[in-house]
Amino acid sequence: MNKEDKILTLLKEANSITLPNLQESLELILKGHAEVLQSIYESKPKLEEGEVFIETLIMKIIFASKSVLDLSNGSEFITYKGDKKLDIIDTPSIYVLTRSIIEAFLTLEYLYFNELELEERLFRYNLWRVSGFMTRQNHLGKLQKKHAEKQEREKKLIAEIKLKIKESKFYSSLAKQQTWKLDKYGLPRLISWIELLNQSRLKSRFFLNIYRLYSNYAHSEYLSMIQINEGSLNKNAPFNISTTESSLNNIRMINSMTILLLKERFGCTASAYKNLDEKLRFTIEFWEKIAKE
Repeated sequence: MNKEDKILTLLKEANSITLPNLQESLELILKGHAEVLQSIYESKPKLEEGEVFIETLIMKIIFASKSVLDLSNGSEFITYKGDKKLDIIDTPSIYVLTRSIIEAFLTLEYLYFNELELEERLFRYNLWRVSGFMTRQNHLGKLQKKHAEKQEREKKLIAEIKLKIKESKFYSSLAKQQTWKLDKYGLPRLISWIELLNQSRLKSRFFLNIYRLYSNYAHSEYLSMIQINEGSLNKNAPFNISTTESSLNNIRMINSMTILLLKERFGCTASAYKNLDEKLRFTIEFWEKIAKE
């Protein structure tokens, strides 16, 4: 790509905040993201303890992003009797999925994409891991007896992981309330989502307020209900188009940043990234810079 092509691509990207352009751009980025991730499965690099969940979290980001992309096209809603047809766009679901994508990215940073020493990363990972097993204990206990063996096996695993946590030099840094929560319910993160976002690579001025708004929708708070009640889900409503564009753009930035973090973390992804179209690589790098704090 020569200098003139780069300038034209840059101008196109800078002015791509329209729904059709965003949909096209995000779809290409997601295909590139999947291609880079697939290279890890094919190369099978040696992973540190727990690093297999880097792939799992990125899969979650890619699949949720694809779901938002599909929702952004809108859909036809037909009433039971078939006498009414409504062209809608399910913006509340778009917001909830976008929140999930942000949290998956923040978890990647919290556990893996950071400058912490390995022992501290493992301490965080074990807290996150044991909290998941503790939550599943409650669910399995209410299910069929065929899960009893798994429940008993994981109960022993919980005790083993808790012992590792308590033997860590970082355990003493936990507050009394945190140690109580760890023993009672689990402690998946040492800091809140808002604190994680403020410490993130992501520009907090882009993502903080929208994350708070999306959280209202995820928990069906009153604010989200009055906004739905006062507006409409009409596919062509300017407000719905605008907020959908905002969600797609945020998702585009997160996927772009994740691709480059993945390339930096695993040498085996460099070739897959290089094989992407040059304009696509330029687009990814452009939106990563825009998103970065």
